[in-house]
Amino acid sequence: MHRPPAIIHAFSERLDCVQALSAELVAQLQATLSAKPRASMLLPGGSSPQLLLPLLAEAALDWSRVDLSATDERWVPATDPASNLRLLRQGLPGAVCLDPRQGATPELAAQAWGAQLCTWLPLDLVLLGMGEDGHFASLFAQMPGLAAALDPAQAPAALLAQAPSEPRVRLSTNLALLASSQWLGLLVFGAAKREMLEAVFADTPASRAWPVHALIWRTAQRVQIFFAP
Repeated sequence: MHRPPAIIHAFSERLDCVQALSAELVAQLQATLSAKPRASMLLPGGSSPQLLLPLLAEAALDWSRVDLSATDERWVPATDPASNLRLLRQGLPGAVCLDPRQGATPELAAQAWGAQLCTWLPLDLVLLGMGEDGHFASLFAQMPGLAAALDPAQAPAALLAQAPSEPRVRLSTNLALLASSQWLGLLVFGAAKREMLEAVFADTPASRAWPVHALIWRTAQRVQIFFAP
């Protein structure tokens, strides 16, 4: 492996980091909306976007032309505090948010959600977060079906995923779908996660077990990493 695996935008303060990231996302959306009727964007759930969403919401964009989805979702009601959809709907109320739960079972919901997302391809923007165990979206190390989920040669899709902690049942996009985007980013906070990324960049044997290793090394485009301690 010889190419630089990613482009790192490093900041000393988290607020500076998310301000720069927000400006980048808004510029990308503006360019997209000037060229075509609608833009598509996938954002992470959890703690990663909580500083970012208010900045995005302030942008002078026609959010009614932005199709939005989470990169993954917990199998909980959309009104549950743990729901990523709830987070995005509250943070960007003007965007058109896609609900992943359009099925009676998690398996059926994942199939339907994936089919809907595939009608958006190629995606315009995808932003991911990363856990302290090296997962992104809801693709966790050692979960059933992980190898296929991280194979960029697979068909873009959503799938049933399993987390190591509650709520364990998740819906997640696969790497092939996430990588089918014009812009692919990763938001990372904390020194421990930076150490993990350095191990991934060095392609250490231990890092190859982390899902983020596949994100960095197996996607065609370079990941734009926004980092702050």
